Amino acid sequence: GIIMTQIIISIGREFGSGGHLVAQKVAEHYNIPLYSKELLYEIAKKEGYSEKVIERYDEKPINIGFMPLPIAGGTIPLEQEIALKQFEFLKEKADNNESFVVLGRCADEILAYNPNLIRVFITGDKESKVARVMEREGLERKQAETKMRKIDKMRKTYHNFYCENKWGDSRGYDLCINTAKIDIDSAKNIIVEYEKSLHK
Repeated sequence: GIIMTQIIISIGREFGSGGHLVAQKVAEHYNIPLYSKELLYEIAKKEGYSEKVIERYDEKPINIGFMPLPIAGGTIPLEQEIALKQFEFLKEKADNNESFVVLGRCADEILAYNPNLIRVFITGDKESKVARVMEREGLERKQAETKMRKIDKMRKTYHNFYCENKWGDSRGYDLCINTAKIDIDSAKNIIVEYEKSLHK
């Protein structure tokens, strides 16, 4: 049989850049799982959390203002517990030689030790992102801009809490793709071409 090289692609993304769509297309191309929300449900099943709890704390930065003081026995905030569970889950999959695409969740750094990891960041210009958010979520311009700022800030805070690489800083990625001028399929093709050229 053909020895398949493991493929792991982490995709960080600005809100409204179409990163989720790109991730879906890439996962379909290779016929491998995409971990975004699905990741949560797998962990919820495994760990016996309710999906609601996990969803509420997914990719959320720890709210420093309300950090509970560790009681004897050292509890950590639920956000952190869930983040760490996700990181463990991803490492386990990677170490089992499984291939997958993962959206966000610090995978660019958590899995950096794996030689097969390709780290991608999807960005866009403000106009194209606002337009996508307005259309996708049926929002007015003002609302779309506010939501973009809020979610990007949250993703950035979350990422930078756990990672040395700064969110969206090109040096932390192998490939940064701006979807303002190209469509989702083209973005997918760039990633696929990049992956191919690694094995030459």
